[in-house]
Amino acid sequence: MTGFEISITINKPIDIVAAALNNADNFPYWQTGLERFEVVKGGPNQVGSIGRLHYSQKGRSYVMEDRLMYCEPGKKYISEVEGDAIFARVETTLHPLNGRTGMVLNWSGKGKTLFLRLFLPFLRARMVKQAKKELEMFKQLVEERGADFSKLPEGGV
Repeated sequence: MTGFEISITINKPIDIVAAALNNADNFPYWQTGLERFEVVKGGPNQVGSIGRLHYSQKGRSYVMEDRLMYCEPGKKYISEVEGDAIFARVETTLHPLNGRTGMVLNWSGKGKTLFLRLFLPFLRARMVKQAKKELEMFKQLVEERGADFSKLPEGGV
């Protein structure tokens, strides 16, 4: 298994950050290559809910399944994400920080193909860099747009 943990502080209260994180329509705004998130079963904060993540990268489309395994609304979420080539466990924890929010992402995964089983540990640095970039984008969007990323920033046209 390959894993990493990253964290960020978002200058918004935890209720806004949690609402933004639970809004499936927000996902394509901050997750690299994600075109859409399709809810297959259940809904936000419902353990056992399933979503399909539709990606397109380098001209190649693929789908991954996201299953919510644990949820403590506004505090902790654990998902298992699986596709043809990879399986990952993603744990996201939120905690209040005097009107701001601390967010910790813990990712662990393994390749399902021989290539990824061998090379995933070597790709770790690239994965950490991408995850940090995505969390920075999430932070920026929450701070500018609140819980709904489709809204224009305050003062925007």
